[in-house]
Amino acid sequence: MSDNHHEWLLQGRRKLAGGQFQEAKELFEQAVAEHPDSAEAHAWLAAAYGRLIEIGTMLEKMTLLPDLENEIAAALDLDPALPFARRMNGARLLNAPEMLGGDPAAAAKEFTYCIDNGMDEAEIWASLAECYLKLGDRSKASQALQEALKRDPEDYKLKDLWQHLADGH
Repeated sequence: MSDNHHEWLLQGRRKLAGGQFQEAKELFEQAVAEHPDSAEAHAWLAAAYGRLIEIGTMLEKMTLLPDLENEIAAALDLDPALPFARRMNGARLLNAPEMLGGDPAAAAKEFTYCIDNGMDEAEIWASLAECYLKLGDRSKASQALQEALKRDPEDYKLKDLWQHLADGH
C-alpha cells in the first residue's frame, strides 16, 4: 500500500470523526480508487456512506443505500474476517427496514463477532442492545446496554436507551 493510500484513510477517518462526512467519503473514494483490493478502504467508504445516510433526506438515503451495500459487499468479498467490515454490515442489517434487507438477528451475530474480535467499545455494545430490543429479548438487551454503559457511562444516547428499557418500551 502506498503512503497516499494510508494518508487518505487517516485523513478520511479524521474527517469522519469531525462530522465532515462528504469530505471523508471523497478521501475514502481516493483510497479505493488507488487500491480497489483494500477491504479496509471499502469498509471505511461504507462508514462514510452510512453517516451520510443518517443525516440525509429520504431521497438521499434511497440514493446512497445501494452504494453503502456495494462497499460493504466489496469489503466482505475481499476480507470476510475483517471486523470493521462486519461492523458496517451489522449496522446496515440493524438500521435498514426489513423490506430493504434489515435483519436484527443477523446484525446481532455481526456485532458479537466484532466484540469477540477486539472491537470492545460502547457503540458496538449499544448496537447489540438495539438488536436484542428489536428481537424482543429484553434480558440480553439489558446485558448489552450495561456493557455499553461500563465503557461510556456519560453517553446521553446510552442513558436514554437505558431509560427506554427501564420504562418497559
